[in-house]
Amino acid sequence: MPAFLSPRRCAHALACCLIAVSAGAATLRADDALTPATTLASDAELDKRLQFLEERLDASRLHGQIWYWSWMAIDAGSAVWLGVQAGLNDHEDDAVNNAVNAGLGAIGVADLLLRPLEARHGANPIRGLPDQSREEKITKVRAAEQLLHDNAERADDRTSLAMHAGNVALNGAAGLIVGLAGRPSDGLITFGAGTVGTTAGLVSHTLASRLLRTPARAAH
Repeated sequence: MPAFLSPRRCAHALACCLIAVSAGAATLRADDALTPATTLASDAELDKRLQFLEERLDASRLHGQIWYWSWMAIDAGSAVWLGVQAGLNDHEDDAVNNAVNAGLGAIGVADLLLRPLEARHGANPIRGLPDQSREEKITKVRAAEQLLHDNAERADDRTSLAMHAGNVALNGAAGLIVGLAGRPSDGLITFGAGTVGTTAGLVSHTLASRLLRTPARAAH
């Protein structure tokens, strides 16, 4: 196997791809209108809206937890198992194959840790905020609206062209490394399986999060 395809160099190449993909997938977030701090809504209306927002946030909690921890287990398990296999392989092409796929699993774990799915917490981040005075009610409503908006933006990010293009590019680079190190068929399998698996993660998150992309109108 050529020296430039050593496991260490392969890992470095994947890390560079991750940096490039992360930079390219960054998107600007539009500011949805929040309830104005000077809203004329009554206290009863604010209480009703807050209850509605908390229900909407809590509706995403179970799915968020299942999605987050399922993919964490898959990615972490792949990274550890294939990493161990890479160290035990006698043939360098098999070692590179397993090392590259372990690297993809590690990248998945890093993504989950660096960009955690906040929707899995439901309304917990704002539930403990005080809401006794009118000012506190308004502040809490605005915080709940912002949290709902942020969750919706996260769901929308996963349907973006940049996100899917980055997915294809990263798995393409991994498949190329594996194919050059050994059998081209293994490279195609790495590319195909990685692309399908990551796309499944993006789609499964997005389909179950459509509710978050239609936040109710702010109080005025």
